[in-house]
Amino acid sequence: MKNLSGIVFGCLSAVVVVACAGSESRSIGIDCATGFCNGDAGGPTFTDPTSNDASLGDDADGLLQCIGTECPAPWATCISEGKPTYKCGTDLLRDNDNCGACGNQCGEYKRVYMTSRCFNGACELSCYNEFGSDRRNCNGLVDDGCEVDVLTDPNNCGVCGNACGDGVVCIKGRCGCPPGLIQCYDECIDASSDDYNCGACGNRCKNPDDACSPLQPNTKYSCVESKCGIKTCRPGYADCNGDVGQSACGGDGCEVAIDTKENCGGCGIACTKPHEECVDEGNGLECAVPCERFGRVLCGDKCIDLLTDVFNCGACGAGCRKAGANETASCSKGVCLYECNPGFGDCNGDPTDGCETNLSTHPGNCGVCGNACDLSAGQPCIEGKCLMKECDPGTTN
Repeated sequence: MKNLSGIVFGCLSAVVVVACAGSESRSIGIDCATGFCNGDAGGPTFTDPTSNDASLGDDADGLLQCIGTECPAPWATCISEGKPTYKCGTDLLRDNDNCGACGNQCGEYKRVYMTSRCFNGACELSCYNEFGSDRRNCNGLVDDGCEVDVLTDPNNCGVCGNACGDGVVCIKGRCGCPPGLIQCYDECIDASSDDYNCGACGNRCKNPDDACSPLQPNTKYSCVESKCGIKTCRPGYADCNGDVGQSACGGDGCEVAIDTKENCGGCGIACTKPHEECVDEGNGLECAVPCERFGRVLCGDKCIDLLTDVFNCGACGAGCRKAGANETASCSKGVCLYECNPGFGDCNGDPTDGCETNLSTHPGNCGVCGNACDLSAGQPCIEGKCLMKECDPGTTN
């Protein structure tokens, strides 16, 4: 490989004028014998990222490039409240506040569940959904907007036009209830164990006439196998000595808590291995070393990955600071990292305001922090490049 140190970038008499100051890629050597003349494909080049020549305006055709000052379509200079104004800083094809023209704002029409966004210079309508809904414009009319919620509409259940049968309701986008559940008003319930709908919708269980008074400790009457009045243990307890009966009222009731190392999930199930605890990590109560199966550690009552958790980064409770504007916070290998979102930069070096600079439009920081366009000439920054144009006829370098 050739040593490229000490090379001076200058104009060569045998080169098209684009090779002088004003080119985007600069030659770093000429070797016509091997086919690598200045500008030939494959020739080694150098791009100066801080030059105003890293611009719109492609000089690949050998055309001399000059500073541009007039906004090319679809770019315009629009003033929007609460936003910085830069010359040619608005894309009229995509800006929701200036769609097709400055000041033409794409609005929201929440009364009819519709919103709009700027697409190719025109405000395009779409459905607006609040939490827990899925609105659709099933009749195709704009006047009543997105009139149907397909999660609950029996005539448009799941999708427009899917009608449920007579008397069948639409629940969460599905006609009727899945096997094992019954329809009760606008819900699907398990009538075999529901104290308020035992065996049938609306059948609320009451204590039997011969109910124990007082009840044995940690017991209750419940709906079991679609029947009311069955005495059972309250959640988290078990009758390990067997003195709880349907009619018996004596004894110590459900005397054992089943979330202990001696009785983990049931009577007599003991945790005996080193470091085991009685835990529920999604499979019910069981003996296990807390969080071990996930390769995590126990922080409070949760299994946490200290290598990636932004709220416990490197140690329990060691949370990363909240990300600033246009910034993303992450935890990598137990270290908090902060990165600017694409197109933004932290040009003032102040972490409190995040990545405050829009590198796509800021003429003083165009593409990268510190890369200034020719502000005195009024040269704008468009999509991270200082605007260039084809020079007028007769212009020389």
